Amino acid sequence: MTTKRKPKAPSPILGVAAGLVSDAGNNFIRQGGRFRHTFEVEVASTAPDPEQPRKTFEEESITKLAETMDAEGQLQPILVRRAQDSTAKHPKWTIVAGERRWRAAKLLGWNTMLGIEHDGDPEIASLLENLQRIDLNPQEEATAIDRLITQKGWSQTQAAEALGKSRAEVSAILKILTLPPEVLNELASERAIARNALVELARVQDPDRRNELIEQAKSGQLTVKAIRLGKLDGIRDSEQQPGKTRHFTFGSVEKMAHRLSQVRAQHVNLTELDRTRLQMLRAEIDQILEQAEDENS
Repeated sequence: MTTKRKPKAPSPILGVAAGLVSDAGNNFIRQGGRFRHTFEVEVASTAPDPEQPRKTFEEESITKLAETMDAEGQLQPILVRRAQDSTAKHPKWTIVAGERRWRAAKLLGWNTMLGIEHDGDPEIASLLENLQRIDLNPQEEATAIDRLITQKGWSQTQAAEALGKSRAEVSAILKILTLPPEVLNELASERAIARNALVELARVQDPDRRNELIEQAKSGQLTVKAIRLGKLDGIRDSEQQPGKTRHFTFGSVEKMAHRLSQVRAQHVNLTELDRTRLQMLRAEIDQILEQAEDENS
C-alpha cells in the first residue's frame, strides 16, 4: 500500500520573488494607462503617410542623422498608426511623425526600430512635430496649416491654439499662399527665401511692384528691408503729384553701381525684363553725360 505524499508548501523565497515580479509588471506596464509604451516596429512593414506635410528630404541631412543614430542609437521613437490593410498576423504601420528617422533606419539597414502607436489626431501630431523640428519650408508649413483648418473646420484662432502660435503668426503664414503657386514654389523650395520675406512680399498690393521684387528674389537680392522700402516707394509714387520731380541725389547712383557690381560678380542670369531695364538705365546715363558735355563745351 502506497502512502500519498503531502503537497509541498510553496517556497517562501519563490513566493516573494513572484510578488516582486507581479508588482514590477503592474507598475511598469499599466493596463489602460495614459502613456503608450514603445515597441519594435518592423521597418519594412512601415510606410510614410502620403498626406504628411513635408514632401522634400535632403539626402545629406538624412545621412547625418543616420550617422548619429548609428553611433548613439535611436533616441526618440517614431509615432505610428495602424495601416488600413493591417492584420493581427501581419501588422502594418503608417508613420504619423518621424519619417526622417525611418529613412535613416532604412539607410542603416535596420530591420526594426522603436515606435509608439498613436491613436490621436495624426494631422496635428505630424504637423506639430515638423514645426517643432523646423523641418518644413514656408510653403509646406502654410499649406499644412491651411489644410488643417479646412479639414477640421477651424478658425485661425483655433488653429493657433492647437499649434501653440499666435493668431497673428498663423494669419501671416497663410498670407504667403496668396502668391502665385509657381512663384511660391520656386522662392520657397528652390531659392529658400525666408518666411518673413515671403510674408512681406505677399503683402505688396501693387502687381508691378510685386513682380519687380519677385525678380529681385530670384536673383538672390531680396531682403525684408528691400521689400518694405519697395512698398514705401510704391506708396510715394502713387501719391506723387503730376509734374512734381522726386528729390534725387547722385549718392544713390553710387549705391546702385555697387549693387550692380555684386550682381555681375555673381554671374546672375538676366531675364528679358532685367535686360530691358539695364538698357533703359544705360540710355538715360548716356543722355545725361552727353547733355553735361554739351553744356560745358
